[in-house]
Amino acid sequence: MNNLIREGAVPESLVKFQVTRIQYLLAIIALIAIIATGLLSIFEYNGADERSKVLSNIETPAASIIFTQRETLVYSTRLALWSNGGSTRRTVQVARNLLAQRLAVIDSSGQSMGSRANKAYWSALKASDAIVSAAPMGILPESMHEQINVQLVPVIEAIVAQARQLVVSYQRSVDQEMLDIAKGIARRDALNLLLFYIFIVTGGLFLLLNVRTNFKNYRLVRATIAEEQVRLEETMQNLTAAESRVTQLQDLDAAKNALISNVNHELRTPLTSIMGYIELIQRDALISKSPTLERYLEILQRNSKILLNLVESILSLSKFDSAIGRLPTEKVSLNEIIDNAIFTLTPAVNKADIEIVVKSTSEVSVMGDYGQLSQVFINLITNAVKFSDPGSTIEIEIAHGKNAVVLIRDSGIGIPEGDMPHLFTRFFRASNVPTSQYQGTGLGLAIVDQVISHHNGNIRVESQLGQGSCFTVEIPIYEGPNRGDSDE
Repeated sequence: MNNLIREGAVPESLVKFQVTRIQYLLAIIALIAIIATGLLSIFEYNGADERSKVLSNIETPAASIIFTQRETLVYSTRLALWSNGGSTRRTVQVARNLLAQRLAVIDSSGQSMGSRANKAYWSALKASDAIVSAAPMGILPESMHEQINVQLVPVIEAIVAQARQLVVSYQRSVDQEMLDIAKGIARRDALNLLLFYIFIVTGGLFLLLNVRTNFKNYRLVRATIAEEQVRLEETMQNLTAAESRVTQLQDLDAAKNALISNVNHELRTPLTSIMGYIELIQRDALISKSPTLERYLEILQRNSKILLNLVESILSLSKFDSAIGRLPTEKVSLNEIIDNAIFTLTPAVNKADIEIVVKSTSEVSVMGDYGQLSQVFINLITNAVKFSDPGSTIEIEIAHGKNAVVLIRDSGIGIPEGDMPHLFTRFFRASNVPTSQYQGTGLGLAIVDQVISHHNGNIRVESQLGQGSCFTVEIPIYEGPNRGDSDE
């Protein structure tokens, strides 16, 4: 070719790459369009992650609002039962305190449930508080049913209506946020499509003018566009899959919470009735003449209270799996909890011919939930009694330093070393435990581990097969109320 040029057979101007000003302009426009398309695709990919975070941030307040509505419905039900003599005033006040705790919960958006409620909701709650406070303790006398119902029915209707309005208002805000996201996506897609069309048009014209010299570049650009389109489609598919998954999880969570709420309600109602009748029997003059019967009633009453606390803790235990449980802020005496646990288990301890020795140099208090911690030590002491030989001794040591420490030591059958890593797993039972001799579900230690973890503590075990076991529980010591906590 060089020889042909030197010889003049081919004009040098035809061999050189010729680009006019219009072609330069078209090339620049096409280049800008493809770069902008790529950048928008990158932004779209990053935006998908942001939208996933938005959906996640929406889910947590939504779950909190559902819990708030549920506690409101429970409180309204308690009010209705109480106003007709079906429950005690204390049960209503317990439900009100649970609702107050739920309204004080701050979600991931930085808002509490109470701040989302309007004045009408709070006015209805205050009205119900005034009615309940003015009524006598215990079960409402039948002579006051009509009077209280006249006052309470409109208040209950207002509470339920405002709770429903809270959900509706939040749903509207979520719908608006999702609509804004959809509009933003549509605008970006429209701009992306416009840039794509600009690139096609300008690139086509440029290619028509420079087919012979730019064919390879044309193919490269087409490949780049196809790759970007695939990435864009994959991003949209991932977003669709994420939205579908979030919806499924929300449905499952709602179904689980509904089941737990129903079971909790069905258990709590008969327990409250049982406790009421026990109180009535204790007031009978004939009971005071029989110390044995009076003690039996006291045991029944204490066990009923513990069982009621356990039922109240079912909802808290369900929150552990979703990591939304909140540590209660009440001061709890470990000495009192352990004494009550031993008292509750006295019949079983006497029957097994076991001696329990408690060693404590001072009162030790922690911050936590009385019912949950009671269940922890009832479970641990029950296991120690169950797997110890008659005539043996169980030692319980209570001490404190940086943390409150409780040691429960027995001389029972022990735990095989291979079973130790699985000891706190749900439904797990040690391999040396005969099912026919020792009944159980394998849930006790799993619940213990869950409750202790919820209280920012830890539990460990040391054991030798045939020589007994020692469970050590550590819980942060009570150091006074936290700043910023409000008294209910």
